[in-house]
Amino acid sequence: MKRLFMKVTMIVTGVLLLFIPVNNFVKNSYDYNISHEIQGFKKNPISIDIVNLGASHSMYGYYFKPTGLAHLDLALPGQTFEYDLKLIKEYGKYLKPNGIVLISISQISFVDSEVDSIGKYYRILDRNDIDPFHLVDYYSYMYVPGTNSGIFTSALSRKWKTFKWNAHQTWANNGKNYSKRKFEMVQEQYRQASETNNIKQSVEKLVDIVEYCKDKGYQVVLTMEPVHQSYQEYFNEEVMDQLVFQYLKPHELDVPFLNYMRDERFSTNKNYYLDPDHLNSDGRKKLSWIVYKDLKDLGYL
Repeated sequence: MKRLFMKVTMIVTGVLLLFIPVNNFVKNSYDYNISHEIQGFKKNPISIDIVNLGASHSMYGYYFKPTGLAHLDLALPGQTFEYDLKLIKEYGKYLKPNGIVLISISQISFVDSEVDSIGKYYRILDRNDIDPFHLVDYYSYMYVPGTNSGIFTSALSRKWKTFKWNAHQTWANNGKNYSKRKFEMVQEQYRQASETNNIKQSVEKLVDIVEYCKDKGYQVVLTMEPVHQSYQEYFNEEVMDQLVFQYLKPHELDVPFLNYMRDERFSTNKNYYLDPDHLNSDGRKKLSWIVYKDLKDLGYL
């Protein structure tokens, strides 16, 4: 019996010794800490001039600090309109009178109705706003995220990003390979969303956000961020009408729409992009100055 106890103890100790670095690897990963800027703001809030909502296109789209605007980025990868609304309800109270809310519209806005990882909201929203919320999932995500296969896989894939074979490199074939894969993925999402009526629900959530912001006195602007020309070839005007614009047309939202998707100042310059549909630091600074000037022309600043 004593020998069995020793063996079990050694096995448990070995598993723990192996798990600790895995858990630390996940806890220190970019994806696990994706909401760190919002967390920092939550601890030390200030009055702000402008916020942006949306998914990754918006998250990588704006950096208003050089313009002098106090800015809060509330966009996160895979974010749905449902969580856009939850976040603006939570953090909109810090907007100055006549503060500006940028609501980003992208190719996946109406087809992506399910949050890919609830965990990213645990530290920035009240648990009552998170659905579904499970206490066991909460504590495991917060303290032993290495047990979460999804976040572990995400952290690992980012680490190995540079080891993709040539055809899957971001800018292989001038970005067309990446853009084609993204197009095929979005078309499949669109097919599924059409069958489940999720598109209608997403559009209704967008209308709710606009109405909520207007009721609060916020100045609302819809935006669409630039993409590289290789991406535009797949997401042309006909495709974008199928994915986005046909659903916007029936609703009189009565707000400006700053659409930079095909902006020639960005289309052909890879130096502004991380990949064909996400801006890098230079791209977001340039776009933010353009948006700043366009907002001034609208009389919003």
